[in-house]
Amino acid sequence: MKSYLLLKYLVDNLREYIFIFFTATIFLFILFTKSFSEENVFTINNVTVKGEIDLNFSREKYINKAFLNSFEILMNKILLTRDFTKVNNIKLKQIKSLINSFQILEESYRKDEYKAKIKIFYSDAKVKKFLRQKNISFSQPENITAIFFPVLFIDNEIQNFNENFFYTQWLKVEINNELINFILPLEDLEDISKITKMKNNIEDLNVDSLVNKYDEKNYAFALMNYEAAKLNIYLKTNFNKNKTSKNISHDVKNINDELILNSILKELKLEITDLWKEQNLINLLMPLSISLKFQHSKLEDLDKLRSTLYKISIIENYTLEEFNINNSIFKIYYYGNPKKLRSELSKFGYMLMNNQGVWHLILNE
Repeated sequence: MKSYLLLKYLVDNLREYIFIFFTATIFLFILFTKSFSEENVFTINNVTVKGEIDLNFSREKYINKAFLNSFEILMNKILLTRDFTKVNNIKLKQIKSLINSFQILEESYRKDEYKAKIKIFYSDAKVKKFLRQKNISFSQPENITAIFFPVLFIDNEIQNFNENFFYTQWLKVEINNELINFILPLEDLEDISKITKMKNNIEDLNVDSLVNKYDEKNYAFALMNYEAAKLNIYLKTNFNKNKTSKNISHDVKNINDELILNSILKELKLEITDLWKEQNLINLLMPLSISLKFQHSKLEDLDKLRSTLYKISIIENYTLEEFNINNSIFKIYYYGNPKKLRSELSKFGYMLMNNQGVWHLILNE
Protein backbone atom coordinates (compact mmCIF):
# COMPACT_ATOMS: atom_id res chain seq x y z
CA MET A 1 0.00 0.00 0.00
CA LYS A 2 2.83 2.37 0.95
CA SER A 3 4.61 1.50 -2.29
CA TYR A 4 1.44 2.35 -4.23
CA LEU A 5 1.03 5.70 -2.49
CA LEU A 6 4.69 6.54 -3.05
CA LEU A 7 4.40 5.62 -6.73
CA LYS A 8 1.22 7.73 -7.08
CA TYR A 9 2.95 10.68 -5.42
CA LEU A 10 5.94 10.41 -7.77
CA VAL A 11 3.71 10.10 -10.86
CA ASP A 12 1.58 13.11 -9.87
CA ASN A 13 4.63 15.23 -9.24
CA LEU A 14 6.30 13.97 -12.39
CA ARG A 15 3.25 15.09 -14.40
CA GLU A 16 3.52 18.56 -12.91
CA TYR A 17 7.21 18.84 -13.70
CA ILE A 18 6.70 17.51 -17.21
CA PHE A 19 3.93 20.10 -17.73
CA ILE A 20 6.21 22.87 -16.48
CA PHE A 21 9.16 21.66 -18.53
CA PHE A 22 7.32 21.37 -21.82
CA THR A 23 5.36 24.57 -21.37
CA ALA A 24 8.46 26.55 -20.46
CA THR A 25 10.29 24.99 -23.41
CA ILE A 26 7.49 25.99 -25.76
CA PHE A 27 7.53 29.56 -24.49
CA LEU A 28 11.30 29.80 -24.68
CA PHE A 29 11.06 28.83 -28.33
CA ILE A 30 8.24 31.33 -28.88
CA LEU A 31 10.13 34.09 -27.14
CA PHE A 32 13.09 33.49 -29.39
CA THR A 33 10.98 33.54 -32.53
CA LYS A 34 8.78 36.50 -31.58
CA SER A 35 11.50 38.99 -32.49
CA PHE A 36 12.32 37.30 -35.77
CA SER A 37 9.03 35.77 -36.82
CA GLU A 38 7.50 37.05 -40.02
CA GLU A 39 4.00 35.88 -39.21
CA ASN A 40 2.91 39.16 -37.69
CA VAL A 41 1.95 41.22 -40.72
CA PHE A 42 -0.17 43.99 -42.12
CA THR A 43 -2.37 42.47 -44.77
CA ILE A 44 -3.64 44.34 -47.82
CA ASN A 45 -6.49 42.44 -49.38
CA ASN A 46 -8.04 42.38 -52.85
CA VAL A 47 -5.48 44.47 -54.74
CA THR A 48 -6.72 44.34 -58.32
CA VAL A 49 -4.50 44.79 -61.39
CA LYS A 50 -5.42 44.37 -65.04
CA GLY A 51 -4.09 45.18 -68.46
CA GLU A 52 -3.74 44.23 -72.09
CA ILE A 53 -2.09 40.98 -73.13
CA ASP A 54 0.28 41.85 -75.99
CA LEU A 55 3.72 40.82 -77.24
CA ASN A 56 5.35 42.56 -74.27
CA PHE A 57 3.06 41.01 -71.68
CA SER A 58 4.73 40.12 -68.39
CA ARG A 59 2.89 38.58 -65.46
CA GLU A 60 5.63 39.80 -63.14
CA LYS A 61 5.01 43.40 -64.26
CA TYR A 62 1.43 43.25 -63.00
CA ILE A 63 2.40 41.59 -59.73
CA ASN A 64 4.94 44.39 -59.20
CA LYS A 65 2.19 46.89 -59.95
CA ALA A 66 0.09 45.24 -57.24
CA PHE A 67 3.01 45.65 -54.81
CA LEU A 68 3.22 49.37 -55.63
CA ASN A 69 -0.54 49.83 -55.25
CA SER A 70 -0.65 47.88 -52.00
CA PHE A 71 2.12 50.00 -50.48
CA GLU A 72 0.16 53.15 -51.28
CA ILE A 73 -2.95 51.61 -49.72
CA LEU A 74 -1.03 50.62 -46.60
CA MET A 75 0.53 54.06 -46.15
CA ASN A 76 -2.84 55.76 -46.65
CA LYS A 77 -4.24 53.47 -44.01
CA ILE A 78 -1.66 54.01 -41.25
CA LEU A 79 -0.06 57.43 -41.87
CA LEU A 80 -1.28 60.96 -41.33
CA THR A 81 -1.72 62.96 -44.53
CA ARG A 82 1.23 65.20 -43.67
CA ASP A 83 3.59 62.19 -43.71
CA PHE A 84 2.67 60.87 -47.16
CA THR A 85 5.37 62.94 -48.84
CA LYS A 86 8.04 61.17 -46.77
CA VAL A 87 7.26 57.84 -48.40
CA ASN A 88 5.98 58.69 -51.88
CA ASN A 89 9.31 58.11 -53.64
CA ILE A 90 9.98 54.62 -52.32
CA LYS A 91 11.34 52.27 -54.98
CA LEU A 92 9.84 48.91 -55.84
CA LYS A 93 12.91 47.06 -54.52
CA GLN A 94 12.45 48.55 -51.05
CA ILE A 95 8.72 47.84 -51.07
CA LYS A 96 9.46 44.19 -51.88
CA SER A 97 11.83 44.03 -48.92
CA LEU A 98 8.89 44.88 -46.62
CA ILE A 99 6.69 42.09 -47.97
CA ASN A 100 6.63 38.64 -46.41
CA SER A 101 4.52 36.93 -49.04
CA PHE A 102 1.60 37.32 -51.40
CA GLN A 103 -1.30 35.20 -52.52
CA ILE A 104 -3.07 35.33 -55.88
CA LEU A 105 -6.76 35.10 -55.02
CA GLU A 106 -8.09 35.29 -58.58
CA GLU A 107 -6.37 35.30 -61.95
CA SER A 108 -7.72 35.26 -65.49
CA TYR A 109 -6.48 35.47 -69.08
CA ARG A 110 -9.56 36.32 -71.10
CA LYS A 111 -9.35 37.38 -74.70
CA ASP A 112 -6.67 40.06 -74.68
CA GLU A 113 -6.93 41.07 -71.01
CA TYR A 114 -5.06 39.87 -67.94
CA LYS A 115 -6.70 40.39 -64.55
CA ALA A 116 -5.61 39.40 -61.06
CA LYS A 117 -6.72 39.97 -57.49
CA ILE A 118 -3.87 39.69 -55.00
CA LYS A 119 -3.52 39.54 -51.21
CA ILE A 120 -0.25 40.96 -49.89
CA PHE A 121 1.24 40.28 -46.47
CA TYR A 122 3.53 42.98 -45.11
CA SER A 123 5.90 42.27 -42.25
CA ASP A 124 4.79 44.31 -39.28
CA ALA A 125 8.33 44.35 -37.86
CA LYS A 126 9.91 45.46 -41.15
CA VAL A 127 7.33 48.18 -41.78
CA LYS A 128 7.81 49.53 -38.25
CA LYS A 129 11.58 49.59 -38.72
CA PHE A 130 11.16 51.36 -42.07
CA LEU A 131 8.93 54.04 -40.50
CA ARG A 132 11.18 54.39 -37.45
CA GLN A 133 14.15 55.13 -39.69
CA LYS A 134 12.15 57.95 -41.27
CA ASN A 135 10.98 59.22 -37.87
CA ILE A 136 7.32 58.61 -38.75
CA SER A 137 4.69 57.57 -36.23
CA PHE A 138 1.95 55.33 -37.53
CA SER A 139 -1.67 54.90 -36.60
CA GLN A 140 -3.76 51.79 -36.09
CA PRO A 141 -7.30 53.11 -35.91
CA GLU A 142 -10.36 50.91 -36.14
CA ASN A 143 -13.19 51.63 -38.51
CA ILE A 144 -15.86 53.62 -36.70
CA THR A 145 -19.28 55.11 -37.40
CA ALA A 146 -19.87 58.84 -36.88
CA ILE A 147 -22.49 61.47 -37.61
CA PHE A 148 -21.32 64.19 -40.01
CA PHE A 149 -23.24 67.39 -39.32
CA PRO A 150 -22.47 70.05 -41.98
CA VAL A 151 -23.99 73.50 -41.55
CA LEU A 152 -23.45 76.09 -44.31
CA PHE A 153 -24.09 79.81 -44.04
CA ILE A 154 -23.81 81.97 -47.16
CA ASP A 155 -23.77 85.69 -46.41
CA ASN A 156 -25.24 84.97 -42.96
CA GLU A 157 -28.12 82.92 -44.35
CA ILE A 158 -28.28 79.25 -43.38
CA GLN A 159 -28.68 76.82 -46.29
CA ASN A 160 -31.14 73.95 -46.31
CA PHE A 161 -29.51 70.53 -46.50
CA ASN A 162 -30.72 70.02 -50.07
CA GLU A 163 -28.93 73.28 -51.03
CA ASN A 164 -25.81 72.45 -49.00
CA PHE A 165 -23.10 71.04 -51.27
CA PHE A 166 -21.27 69.46 -48.33
CA TYR A 167 -24.40 67.60 -47.29
CA THR A 168 -25.49 66.42 -50.72
CA GLN A 169 -22.01 65.36 -51.88
CA TRP A 170 -20.39 64.12 -48.67
CA LEU A 171 -21.11 60.44 -49.16
CA LYS A 172 -20.36 60.60 -52.90
CA VAL A 173 -16.78 61.88 -52.64
CA GLU A 174 -14.41 59.07 -51.68
CA ILE A 175 -10.94 59.11 -50.16
CA ASN A 176 -8.46 56.26 -49.99
CA ASN A 177 -9.03 53.80 -47.14
CA GLU A 178 -12.01 55.43 -45.54
CA LEU A 179 -11.93 54.61 -41.84
CA ILE A 180 -15.14 56.40 -40.86
CA ASN A 181 -18.60 55.28 -41.86
CA PHE A 182 -20.41 58.62 -41.96
CA ILE A 183 -24.12 59.01 -41.28
CA LEU A 184 -25.86 62.21 -42.34
CA PRO A 185 -28.47 63.76 -40.03
CA LEU A 186 -32.04 64.59 -40.90
CA GLU A 187 -32.98 68.22 -41.25
CA ASP A 188 -34.57 69.31 -37.99
CA LEU A 189 -36.03 72.81 -37.64
CA GLU A 190 -35.33 72.86 -33.92
CA ASP A 191 -31.66 72.02 -34.56
CA ILE A 192 -31.42 74.70 -37.24
CA SER A 193 -32.85 77.24 -34.82
CA LYS A 194 -30.33 76.29 -32.11
CA ILE A 195 -27.40 76.55 -34.51
CA THR A 196 -28.54 79.88 -35.95
CA LYS A 197 -28.83 81.40 -32.46
CA MET A 198 -25.37 80.13 -31.48
CA LYS A 199 -23.65 81.01 -34.76
CA ASN A 200 -21.49 83.77 -33.27
CA ASN A 201 -20.65 81.67 -30.19
CA ILE A 202 -20.43 78.32 -31.93
CA GLU A 203 -17.75 77.00 -29.55
CA ASP A 204 -20.43 76.93 -26.83
CA LEU A 205 -22.91 74.94 -28.88
CA ASN A 206 -23.81 71.60 -27.27
CA VAL A 207 -23.30 69.39 -30.31
CA ASP A 208 -24.01 66.27 -28.24
CA SER A 209 -27.64 67.36 -27.95
CA LEU A 210 -27.90 67.45 -31.76
CA VAL A 211 -26.57 63.94 -32.35
CA ASN A 212 -27.92 62.04 -29.33
CA LYS A 213 -31.18 61.34 -31.15
CA TYR A 214 -29.26 59.22 -33.68
CA ASP A 215 -28.01 56.82 -31.00
CA GLU A 216 -24.42 57.54 -32.03
CA LYS A 217 -21.87 59.31 -29.81
CA ASN A 218 -19.15 59.86 -32.43
CA TYR A 219 -19.54 62.92 -34.62
CA ALA A 220 -17.87 65.53 -36.80
CA PHE A 221 -19.65 68.88 -36.71
CA ALA A 222 -18.66 71.46 -39.34
CA LEU A 223 -20.03 74.98 -39.33
CA MET A 224 -19.09 76.69 -42.60
CA ASN A 225 -19.53 80.41 -43.04
CA TYR A 226 -19.01 81.98 -46.46
CA GLU A 227 -18.67 85.73 -46.85
CA ALA A 228 -16.24 88.18 -48.45
CA ALA A 229 -14.76 85.44 -50.70
CA LYS A 230 -13.72 83.33 -47.70
CA LEU A 231 -15.04 80.02 -46.44
CA ASN A 232 -14.34 79.71 -42.73
CA ILE A 233 -14.90 76.29 -41.19
CA TYR A 234 -15.25 75.56 -37.50
CA LEU A 235 -14.72 71.81 -37.05
CA LYS A 236 -15.53 69.95 -33.87
CA THR A 237 -15.16 66.20 -33.47
CA ASN A 238 -15.93 63.64 -30.81
CA PHE A 239 -14.42 60.19 -31.33
CA ASN A 240 -14.63 57.70 -28.48
CA LYS A 241 -15.23 60.56 -26.00
CA ASN A 242 -12.13 62.47 -27.16
CA LYS A 243 -13.20 65.91 -28.33
CA THR A 244 -11.17 68.22 -30.57
CA SER A 245 -11.89 71.45 -32.42
CA LYS A 246 -10.08 73.56 -34.98
CA ASN A 247 -10.61 76.39 -37.45
CA ILE A 248 -9.92 76.07 -41.18
CA SER A 249 -10.07 78.81 -43.81
CA HIS A 250 -10.22 78.72 -47.61
CA ASP A 251 -10.17 81.50 -50.20
CA VAL A 252 -13.18 80.90 -52.46
CA LYS A 253 -14.10 83.44 -55.12
CA ASN A 254 -17.20 81.59 -56.27
CA ILE A 255 -19.14 79.52 -53.73
CA ASN A 256 -20.97 77.81 -56.61
CA ASP A 257 -17.76 76.47 -58.18
CA GLU A 258 -18.27 72.75 -57.65
CA LEU A 259 -14.70 71.88 -58.64
CA ILE A 260 -13.34 74.04 -55.81
CA LEU A 261 -15.98 72.84 -53.36
CA ASN A 262 -15.23 69.23 -54.25
CA SER A 263 -11.55 69.79 -53.44
CA ILE A 264 -12.41 71.47 -50.11
CA LEU A 265 -14.81 68.64 -49.23
CA LYS A 266 -12.12 66.04 -49.88
CA GLU A 267 -9.60 67.97 -47.77
CA LEU A 268 -12.14 68.21 -44.96
CA LYS A 269 -12.78 64.49 -45.10
CA LEU A 270 -9.03 63.81 -44.89
CA GLU A 271 -8.74 66.27 -42.01
CA ILE A 272 -11.47 64.50 -40.04
CA THR A 273 -9.89 61.11 -40.75
CA ASP A 274 -6.51 62.43 -39.58
CA LEU A 275 -8.07 63.61 -36.32
CA TRP A 276 -9.26 60.05 -35.76
CA LYS A 277 -5.86 58.64 -36.71
CA GLU A 278 -4.07 61.04 -34.34
CA GLN A 279 -5.93 59.51 -31.43
CA ASN A 280 -4.35 56.17 -32.35
CA LEU A 281 -0.78 57.28 -33.16
CA ILE A 282 1.99 54.94 -32.08
CA ASN A 283 5.44 56.39 -31.44
CA LEU A 284 8.06 53.95 -32.70
CA LEU A 285 11.12 55.65 -31.21
CA MET A 286 11.10 53.82 -27.88
CA PRO A 287 9.06 50.77 -26.81
CA LEU A 288 7.57 50.71 -23.32
CA SER A 289 7.62 47.67 -21.05
CA ILE A 290 5.14 46.25 -18.59
CA SER A 291 5.23 43.17 -16.34
CA LEU A 292 1.99 41.17 -16.27
CA LYS A 293 0.91 38.38 -13.96
CA PHE A 294 -1.14 35.83 -15.88
CA GLN A 295 -3.11 33.11 -14.09
CA HIS A 296 -3.64 29.86 -15.99
CA SER A 297 -4.98 26.40 -15.25
CA LYS A 298 -4.20 24.51 -18.43
CA LEU A 299 -1.78 24.49 -21.32
CA GLU A 300 -4.46 25.82 -23.67
CA ASP A 301 -4.52 29.11 -21.71
CA LEU A 302 -0.86 29.68 -22.46
CA ASP A 303 -1.25 28.66 -26.07
CA LYS A 304 -4.12 31.14 -26.48
CA LEU A 305 -1.99 33.89 -24.93
CA ARG A 306 0.91 33.06 -27.25
CA SER A 307 -1.38 33.31 -30.25
CA THR A 308 -2.80 36.61 -29.01
CA LEU A 309 0.61 38.20 -28.46
CA TYR A 310 1.52 37.32 -32.04
CA LYS A 311 -1.57 39.04 -33.40
CA ILE A 312 -1.14 42.35 -31.54
CA SER A 313 1.21 44.31 -33.75
CA ILE A 314 2.05 47.02 -31.18
CA ILE A 315 3.80 44.30 -29.15
CA GLU A 316 7.46 44.25 -30.13
CA ASN A 317 8.58 41.37 -27.93
CA TYR A 318 8.00 39.63 -24.62
CA THR A 319 9.94 37.56 -22.11
CA LEU A 320 8.89 34.97 -19.53
CA GLU A 321 10.18 36.17 -16.17
CA GLU A 322 8.56 33.66 -13.80
CA PHE A 323 6.67 30.43 -14.40
CA ASN A 324 4.85 27.87 -12.28
CA ILE A 325 1.89 25.57 -12.60
CA ASN A 326 -0.74 28.22 -11.73
CA ASN A 327 0.56 31.56 -12.93
CA SER A 328 3.34 33.23 -14.87
CA ILE A 329 4.85 36.69 -15.10
CA PHE A 330 5.54 38.10 -18.56
CA LYS A 331 7.43 41.23 -19.46
CA ILE A 332 5.93 42.75 -22.60
CA TYR A 333 7.65 45.37 -24.75
CA TYR A 334 5.17 47.42 -26.75
CA TYR A 335 4.62 50.70 -28.60
CA GLY A 336 1.96 53.19 -27.65
CA ASN A 337 0.59 53.53 -24.12
CA PRO A 338 -1.04 51.28 -21.49
CA LYS A 339 -4.51 52.40 -22.59
CA LYS A 340 -3.81 51.28 -26.17
CA LEU A 341 -2.35 47.97 -24.95
CA ARG A 342 -5.41 47.38 -22.77
CA SER A 343 -7.67 48.13 -25.74
CA GLU A 344 -5.79 45.71 -28.02
CA LEU A 345 -5.84 42.91 -25.42
CA SER A 346 -9.55 43.41 -24.78
CA LYS A 347 -10.28 42.61 -28.44
CA PHE A 348 -9.08 39.06 -27.74
CA GLY A 349 -10.96 38.63 -24.47
CA TYR A 350 -8.27 39.73 -22.01
CA MET A 351 -8.68 42.26 -19.23
CA LEU A 352 -5.64 44.24 -18.08
CA MET A 353 -5.99 45.64 -14.57
CA ASN A 354 -3.75 47.07 -11.88
CA ASN A 355 -4.11 45.78 -8.32
CA GLN A 356 -1.93 47.46 -5.69
CA GLY A 357 0.79 48.26 -8.19
CA VAL A 358 0.80 44.82 -9.87
CA TRP A 359 -0.57 44.44 -13.40
CA HIS A 360 -2.78 41.38 -13.88
CA LEU A 361 -3.82 39.88 -17.20
CA ILE A 362 -7.13 38.06 -16.91
CA LEU A 363 -8.73 35.90 -19.57
CA ASN A 364 -12.49 36.47 -19.65
CA GLU A 365 -14.18 33.11 -19.96
